[in-house]
Amino acid sequence: MPRRVSIGHGLQWIARGWGFFKLNPIGWILLMGMLLAIWVVLLSIPMLGPLLFNLLFPVFFAGLMLGCRAMEQGGKLEFGYLFAGFRENAAALVSVGGVYLIGMLLVIAIVTSSGGLPRLPDEPKPEDIAALQNELRKMRGPILAGMALLVPLLMLTWFAPLLIVFRKMTVLPALKSSLSAIVRNLGAFVLYGVAIFLLWLTATLPIAGSARNPLIDVLTIVALVVVLSIIFGSIYASYMDIFERPENDTT
Repeated sequence: MPRRVSIGHGLQWIARGWGFFKLNPIGWILLMGMLLAIWVVLLSIPMLGPLLFNLLFPVFFAGLMLGCRAMEQGGKLEFGYLFAGFRENAAALVSVGGVYLIGMLLVIAIVTSSGGLPRLPDEPKPEDIAALQNELRKMRGPILAGMALLVPLLMLTWFAPLLIVFRKMTVLPALKSSLSAIVRNLGAFVLYGVAIFLLWLTATLPIAGSARNPLIDVLTIVALVVVLSIIFGSIYASYMDIFERPENDTT
């Protein structure tokens, strides 16, 4: 059974994620850069590309978790870990991607049921912003309904790849255990989610608050890569904390 931890562990996971990053920052940056490059390439393929990325993401994710375990045991975060998930029950990992993909398609269908998402022009005028706010108010119901589906979907798939790789679970038990773990530790995950959101927001503030500047764009991308690396490390830390520590361990 997943272990129950105190709320403050949500911040400890982030601190441990930062610790993983400090062990090999160059390795993390290279791996995140390759993952983002794969994402960009697949997104450039109409229709099929985004579907393929969602299906394969748990495989890449599992490989990064294997890299975290290697680092924890004194090894190095090698480039090949990004693809190591293809050797660790890839079919089950792709199945988790399929569950996530179907769920996300349902979320998108619900959110856009009242019409497409509104967009601002490149140089919005005050009336454009007012029109956008009005359209978003009309979509409040579908957006809330979509969030009501998105949250449990994330809870189901959050730990599933790690459970498949490290505990050799099949897909359905892994999804159930992931959901159970987050429900048992909801307070810690709420604090963790808020902290991650603030980190991501801080990383994107320079590009959001300035005119187009190549240097700021590069620095923002680097900051986002660092935050992304911390997130992956923190997910592994949370898995170890909840699934691998003894139930009576209070540290």
